[in-house]
Amino acid sequence: MTDSASVASDPREDLRRQWLEHANAVFDRLFPASDTPTPTFDHLEQRTVDLTTDLASWLLERRVGVAPEARPVQAECPRCGRPARPADGLEALPPRRVLRTRAGVIELARQRWRCTACRVVFFPPR
Repeated sequence: MTDSASVASDPREDLRRQWLEHANAVFDRLFPASDTPTPTFDHLEQRTVDLTTDLASWLLERRVGVAPEARPVQAECPRCGRPARPADGLEALPPRRVLRTRAGVIELARQRWRCTACRVVFFPPR
């Protein structure tokens, strides 16, 4: 018999749990306690758009963050094609970048790489 705490959790199920918690929080923001007065339609419409943008951004940010391309183990220089090295070491936390997307503003962490021949620092494509 195995202890459930010792069994490694599935990253996909952890992400699903986080999603459901986030979606529940968004729902609670749109549908507050019953004693709260109903705002105008324009306010409700804008709030709904903002909250769905938040949901879309959350999904996109997490999906891109778990992609294998987010943390490649090797990369080639886009200028000369030679093998590159991680600019900050593989163990370091990758720098965070803020992107404005159609789904909203998201924050990504991507590994920087350095070409030892060209001395260019780059983020691998994709």
